[in-house]
Amino acid sequence: MNLPQHIWLAVCWIIFGALHTILASDSIKNLMQSVMQKNFKFYRLGYSIIATLMITYILVLNFSIESVLLWQPFIIEKIVSVIAGVAGLSVMLICMRKYFFDLSGVNVFFRQVSVDKLQVNGLNKYVRHPLYSSTLLFAWSFFFWQPLLSNLISCISILVYTLIGIYFEEQKLVKTFGEDYKEYAAKVPMIIPGLV
Repeated sequence: MNLPQHIWLAVCWIIFGALHTILASDSIKNLMQSVMQKNFKFYRLGYSIIATLMITYILVLNFSIESVLLWQPFIIEKIVSVIAGVAGLSVMLICMRKYFFDLSGVNVFFRQVSVDKLQVNGLNKYVRHPLYSSTLLFAWSFFFWQPLLSNLISCISILVYTLIGIYFEEQKLVKTFGEDYKEYAAKVPMIIPGLV
């Protein structure tokens, strides 16, 4: 086991989470808008490119580390993990397809202008953050399929980052949609259907 690489993996996740959160904050966006002026329309695209490069590096690092197997999973654990992982990945792809233009910033190259509208249909009827839910399901399924220390570090990092991200996103949604979002949040769970 290579402990320094595992520590570096954890540090990379912390840097990714911090940078991602800082670049998404309203104060940084307002600052960048005043600096970039008419070119601010490219900010989201640049943000997405930076995030993609960082997450790619982290995933390559995660899978290249010689890591220790924490336990030998039973066959039933592997089967359940594969089923849950496929479900998580499927929902992730549905969400990415639905929000790709807005989330990636690619819409800057098209005339289509996105209008902020509270999403309460489709998967949002069951959870307020289906992309986060499915990402967590996929990541943890992968860990239980292959319970390596490096995968555990990544899963814990993704969980912590997701919970922090949801906290800030919920604040933005309340600011944007006000009482409509508060009413929606009172009826629909955050990330686990029927629970939280």
